[in-house]
Amino acid sequence: MNVLELTKDDLSPNLGIIPVGSLEQHGPHLPLGTDSIIAEAVAQRVAQVEGLLLFPTVYYGCSIEHGSLPHVSLDDVNFINMISDILESAVRLNVKGIILVNGHGGNTQLLKVAVRRINFRQSQPLVMLADLREIDLFSRYQDLHAGNVESSLLMFLRPELVRQDRIPTKTVFSPLTFTLFTSEKGGSDGVVADKVEPSRELGERVFNEMVELVTRKVNELRSVLKF
Repeated sequence: MNVLELTKDDLSPNLGIIPVGSLEQHGPHLPLGTDSIIAEAVAQRVAQVEGLLLFPTVYYGCSIEHGSLPHVSLDDVNFINMISDILESAVRLNVKGIILVNGHGGNTQLLKVAVRRINFRQSQPLVMLADLREIDLFSRYQDLHAGNVESSLLMFLRPELVRQDRIPTKTVFSPLTFTLFTSEKGGSDGVVADKVEPSRELGERVFNEMVELVTRKVNELRSVLKF
């Protein structure tokens, strides 16, 4: 159920799901909306299968870790406040619990702060974070940004958006990127990954693992709310 298509009289007690992404560079070969596209696709699949209330995607995240490379970003405190406001006001839609589906690593710690704010200050909605980067394929492929995993996902979800003729044949990055260095200083051409050799098969596997991750979070939240 897409919340944008419902009237006030259609709303009934339910769980909500909100995809959260970013608008930022993903190397020379992936679109600026990569994180948002991935989070949205996963949330849509889970919402359809589990009968959840699908909220609009939050396309703007906190992307200050990209320095002067292209990105449209919120300040970290503004991002926390925005997410907190959305979660707090969602209770007026008769939403008892919400799953945040995060597709951007730079959002993770800030979303955890927003979740703590809501869960520890009000009784509803109860909120859980499903961080898509928790799946181990990211670490297995040394993909911090725009590498094998994300490129394969886009080849599976939106192959027309992958500029295959621009995929870097060689990458260099510092392990301190995103802790001490921006992607501009710590990576090559905006890519922070061991290599970029994507495949549709890997993309499908990653997508299914992400759907499973979010589904587990939904079941955990349902077990607490008992509906």
